[in-house]
Amino acid sequence: MVETRSGVDTSPYTKEQQEKMAALVKECEKQAKLKAIAEEQAAKIKELEEEMEKKKKVVEEEAAAEEEKERMCIESREGSSGTKRDTDAEMEKKISEWVANLSLGEDEEAESYVTQDEREALANELAVMEDPMERREREEE
Repeated sequence: MVETRSGVDTSPYTKEQQEKMAALVKECEKQAKLKAIAEEQAAKIKELEEEMEKKKKVVEEEAAAEEEKERMCIESREGSSGTKRDTDAEMEKKISEWVANLSLGEDEEAESYVTQDEREALANELAVMEDPMERREREEE
């Protein structure tokens, strides 16, 4: 803008041109801010990824150390008793038999409290029921 002797300001640009330039400047400033934010976020993401990689390596190392410790513990147990696996299989078999016997005992005990008439009435009631969930709940009762 230039001031003349008469005190009138003159400009080499029209008012529309000045408004367009101001809008362009604002848009450039906005784009610069967005670019700065994007770069900042990219740096944070990269930092987080590096941190996650470090933590992943630490976890893997800890898991490997724990696995090695367990392996050594198992080897030391197997060294003291050569038939460790055989005894484990026998124990599992005995435990499963005990559980099966307990389950049978519970069923037999429950049946001893229910009379034949009550069983027949329940069977008829279950045959009439259409809802499978309701039927299952009633059977469990």
